[in-house]
Amino acid sequence: MTRPAAPGRPAASTEAAPARAALPPAAPAEAPPPDGTVETPRLRSGLRRSVFWVVAAVAALAFAVVSVLLTSSAVPDADRYSIGNAGPSGGRAVAEVLRQQGVDVVAASSLAEARAAADSAGGDATVLFSDPYGYLEGDKLAEVALLGTRLVLLEPGATELDEFAPGVRNAGSADETDPVAAACALPAAERASEISRPTATYRLVGGSDAVDDALTCFPSYDDAFGVITLDTDDGVVTVFGAGDALTNEYAPQYGNAALALGVLGENPTLVWYQPGYDDLEGGAPETLGSLTPDWVTPVMLLLIVVVIAAGIWRGRRFGPVVVENLPVTVRASETMEGRARLYAKQAAHGRALDALRIGTVSRLATLLNLPRHATVVEVSRAVAAVTGRHPDEVHAVLVGAVPNNEAELLQLSDRLLALEQEVTRATRLL
Repeated sequence: MTRPAAPGRPAASTEAAPARAALPPAAPAEAPPPDGTVETPRLRSGLRRSVFWVVAAVAALAFAVVSVLLTSSAVPDADRYSIGNAGPSGGRAVAEVLRQQGVDVVAASSLAEARAAADSAGGDATVLFSDPYGYLEGDKLAEVALLGTRLVLLEPGATELDEFAPGVRNAGSADETDPVAAACALPAAERASEISRPTATYRLVGGSDAVDDALTCFPSYDDAFGVITLDTDDGVVTVFGAGDALTNEYAPQYGNAALALGVLGENPTLVWYQPGYDDLEGGAPETLGSLTPDWVTPVMLLLIVVVIAAGIWRGRRFGPVVVENLPVTVRASETMEGRARLYAKQAAHGRALDALRIGTVSRLATLLNLPRHATVVEVSRAVAAVTGRHPDEVHAVLVGAVPNNEAELLQLSDRLLALEQEVTRATRLL
């Protein structure tokens, strides 16, 4: 679209040349190699550039696998009274002292392990039994009484009392008194003299010779005691409610350690039996790890490696940073031509004509000495007055007619140019 420039419009063809001359010279293109050859990227060079990321990915994967293995195999023992627990609630301190005194302390987490340990001792063993979760029942529970000659029930519940110490019942929590005196003839209790407040107490309800001859120690209420010892047909049974005396935290207090060592150290072997999942009927409950097929873990590791390899393969490396001199000066003619090309590409004939009309109306208002905020109607009437045209004709040229194609756009643009030239000539004659 080539047409003469309207008054006030920049002459693109005449100003573009000096403008380009004023621009700073473009940076010279990168010179080719002296021999004129261009290096083509090859597989070996690509692998050489990616070797760092490959090594880093493999090292990260190996670190993750080792961390998972170490974490899964280093779960601390936090079970209460466990001889593997070195925390405040564990029983490691008492077990270690017993070992130093020559007692063979064997930890058992299943009935099979407890049976094996008792058999190794020839039956002359003390069995410490603690089953707060009720893993054992029925015949398995009855078999515990036959493991050794002495059975220590650590804070037993009603089921254990019915099985091993009939005639003894739970009496609830102990009195707030601390410490509690022995008040009995049990040798271990006499050596302890007094202990910290028991965690549970028990009472005798009578009904058998064993109950009538039982030794009751560390009274809390009138008929509640922290420790009760009675002789049964299967051996000596001690109902031990002073569980805190076995813990690492409270063993050093008062005579707790003396009581624990005296009760548990009667025989050369002590089986520290705390039932676990292996004692349940049907074995341990299913876990997420046991339900997961064996092929899942290798496939997941393979997928991780594939994702990392694909990332390295398809990843793009950014080039060097390009320094651009700012600010950049863009000539008005270039922006005008750019907008014109965009309007032509999108067939925005109306928007292109509006841009021309806005400029024409503004310049006509200046020529006719109209205020800047004059409306198109006022401009049309003023133009009609100086040119002799009808106001409706002028108004149609300035704002009314709508172009439907490029030919009509050119026609209306020419009419705008002619109208502006006519007004310019008329105002010069005034």
